[in-house]
Amino acid sequence: MTSHPQVRTPAASRLTRRATAVAIATVLAVTAAPVATAQTGPDRGAVDQGAPEYYDSGLAPTPYMGWNTYYGLGAPTEQAVRSVADKLVSSGLRDSGYDIVWLDGGWQADNPRDAKGRLAAHPDRFPSGIPALVSYLHKRGLKAGIYTDAGAYDGGKTCGLGSRGHYEDDARQFAGWKIDAVKVDFLCGIGAKLDPGPAFKEFSDAVAKSGRKMLLNLCNPLTDDWGVPHTPEQDAHNSYVYAPTIADSWRTGTDIAWGTPSPGQWPNVLRNMDANAWHPEAQGPGHYNDPDYLIPMRRMGDGSLELTQEESTTQLVMWAEMGSPLVIGSDPRTLSDSMIKTLRNPEIIAVDQDPLAIQGVRVASDSVGDVYSKVLAGDGRRAVVLLNRSDKAVERTVKFSDVGLGGGVKVRDLRARADRGTHTDSYTVEVPAHGTAFLKLTGADALPGTSLGQKATASPAVVRDGDTLTTFLRGPNGSLVQHTAAADGNGRARPRDLGGPTKGRILGQPAAYASAGGRIDVFVRGTDSRVYRRVLADGRWGTWQNLGGRVTDAPSVAFTDPGHWTLFATGSDGQVVQRGPSTDWSSLGAPGDRPVYGRPSAAVDSQGLVHVAVRSAADDVWTRSRPASASGEWSQWTSLGGTVGGSPTLVTVGDAVVLYARASDYTLWQQRYENGGWQGWTKRQEFPSAAFEGALGAVAGPGGTVDAVFRGVDGYVHRTQFK
Repeated sequence: MTSHPQVRTPAASRLTRRATAVAIATVLAVTAAPVATAQTGPDRGAVDQGAPEYYDSGLAPTPYMGWNTYYGLGAPTEQAVRSVADKLVSSGLRDSGYDIVWLDGGWQADNPRDAKGRLAAHPDRFPSGIPALVSYLHKRGLKAGIYTDAGAYDGGKTCGLGSRGHYEDDARQFAGWKIDAVKVDFLCGIGAKLDPGPAFKEFSDAVAKSGRKMLLNLCNPLTDDWGVPHTPEQDAHNSYVYAPTIADSWRTGTDIAWGTPSPGQWPNVLRNMDANAWHPEAQGPGHYNDPDYLIPMRRMGDGSLELTQEESTTQLVMWAEMGSPLVIGSDPRTLSDSMIKTLRNPEIIAVDQDPLAIQGVRVASDSVGDVYSKVLAGDGRRAVVLLNRSDKAVERTVKFSDVGLGGGVKVRDLRARADRGTHTDSYTVEVPAHGTAFLKLTGADALPGTSLGQKATASPAVVRDGDTLTTFLRGPNGSLVQHTAAADGNGRARPRDLGGPTKGRILGQPAAYASAGGRIDVFVRGTDSRVYRRVLADGRWGTWQNLGGRVTDAPSVAFTDPGHWTLFATGSDGQVVQRGPSTDWSSLGAPGDRPVYGRPSAAVDSQGLVHVAVRSAADDVWTRSRPASASGEWSQWTSLGGTVGGSPTLVTVGDAVVLYARASDYTLWQQRYENGGWQGWTKRQEFPSAAFEGALGAVAGPGGTVDAVFRGVDGYVHRTQFK
């Protein structure tokens, strides 16, 4: 459901990226995704994404930066690590943000545990011990990272150390050493045929109990590149299903290169970049897709470079555009001054460190390369990459309409740190072979439809009564705001603050339904995570009615009339729950009995069939239906596929039901249910990438049209009509 087909496996398998590959059983138990827990404070309601409560250690509000020993040193030594740390300081890399010095495998003793079962450093490579090294780093304004494996140590067959069976002890030991960041590999996990989701969750829980906040990076490198049979749950490309709720970052593919510099690595940089691009919806402040380390200009045995400076810069630029952790893998002591200057470029780093932490996405592509766009903090700002994958220099163009900008657009070259003037419609520049143009564009957000002039902190809802449209939204103070205006946009709008059922506030997206006589029923989630209803009848609003429940996102209602409706929401266990006007809460379950994310959506079609649609933990859409009578039997859950980054929205239009959803690349897509089946995904071309956030509010209009409202990237509610 993205603009470019999803690919779950590499086009062709390559050589195994690790020295040892262990056969894995092809059938393992399916792991349950972590349950999205309710957060009743204002922040959860203000970010109405239809998403789980993401992991946030508080240590990485923007992508972390640093250096790791694996690609630069191999098995590290205390002396070499101290030398590199000094280089980070003297070169200015530390001051540019590269402040984590991360020990990878090889720090441990040949027998990684001492007689008391504690992890032990290699006595020859680290004669002073790890605590002394940590102290050395901290005194220089650096942080200390360390490495372990989620599997059990197998005597060195597949990993050098393993923490399984010792998770809490090892986490406490790292905390006692004042470690700041932990990388958890999965080599012995693969050898033991473990499922990474539950294993990593146990380690995450151990870190939480350790008594010290430590950044957590998950590194399952298993993909089809290994040539080893494995289940989808064991594949690194699917880490996005569980990892965003348990760690600061997670690998999205296999290793980007061999430990020893080798020829032919440029295609692997593109491979990891492309794999990292599959699920941008999984990323946000405090939780990041990790495409592996930067490997600039490593020298091979014959003295030539593994990646040229242009290719190395392309990797840095693309990692910054995707909001990835920037961890240098090469030995900084071997890098040229010009490469270090590029790594320190404050304008490139600023894109990576933008506080929105949005992952840039592909908005255009052809046989030569791609155009990526990343929304930046502030109005009308985008970071754009023109990527040239080819072997010769070519002119590349960005169309401003593709990135949601209009009017005169200021262009700044971030690599050259120079302004390139103001342009309209598009900008063209020559891009080197295997290179990039990295641009900051500043213009006016060009969003579909018309702004209502109302700031919102969650997705809105809308109802139609004749020629009048009434929009309901969560205002800047968390209260429910009613905005009434003529459907044609003429006349004066009438906003009204309706407060809320708990402390005058609500959480998330309202649900609203109009019926005969000007009546409107509104359903909301209160700040106590219960559902409330309020009715406008005879021109007056009644009091809030407490419908109970314990929900983790906004409700939706299959509404026939004021006496016949079924309300749906996500319960505290991640399952869909339901209730009617005179029935109590009951469970509707979830696809595969795995938790769903965000708000379910519901609608009653012209034949009286009730439809419910949900976003699963795998970010696809599932539906089920039943006859409108409460005694009707529910169908089985059916997947509609797609890759979404928000809750779906259902609306009945004539004899059809239309489903709208925000895709992983932040565009808008739809499906229609008619003639007894769903008809497949199509893209709404009028919505460029990142035009809106969360979910649509929608209601049927005249002549088969749909009136839609949405919270734009500018934070205001906009209204448009679909033909």
